[in-house]
Amino acid sequence: MAENTGGTRVADEARMTISKMAFIASLGLIGCVSSRPPLPVSIASHERTLEERHVYRVEFVVAANDPGKPAQTSAYTLNLEEHDVGEVRMGTNIAISPQARQDVGLKIQAHVFSLGDDLLMRDEIEMSGAEDGSTAIHKVTTMGGALLKTGQQTLVASLEDPLSHKHYQVSASATRLR
Repeated sequence: MAENTGGTRVADEARMTISKMAFIASLGLIGCVSSRPPLPVSIASHERTLEERHVYRVEFVVAANDPGKPAQTSAYTLNLEEHDVGEVRMGTNIAISPQARQDVGLKIQAHVFSLGDDLLMRDEIEMSGAEDGSTAIHKVTTMGGALLKTGQQTLVASLEDPLSHKHYQVSASATRLR
């Protein structure tokens, strides 16, 4: 009878170990339910159904100032539904070794959220490049938010390339399409 009690105790301990492992695994799954970062309370309260979401045309203007030269501007446009992500990439794919290549240039990623008449835009702007004759990639990244007033240009980011000392300013404006 002592063997049955010992066997039962081992079986009970195994069941408890399995239960603990299942509980810990379920906690991990709960943490992985959403890959979307939580929205601030003020934005979460403005979430709408798919039919109610507005669509915006977001226009970006990138002004590049080379030291001692006039500014050059480039314009990019995205049509974004609120709560969706849009991205603009402009650049070159360069060889950094015989086996590896890398995209360098400008990347603008934006999310838009309606705040009544205004628009909150969460953005990530990345500029990268390589020195001539080098395999090192230099990158400058900004992440932030901007409050866009319909029809008005707003400065979103100001960057300086440490290699070329070129100064970049990124502005955005938004127009509601629906």
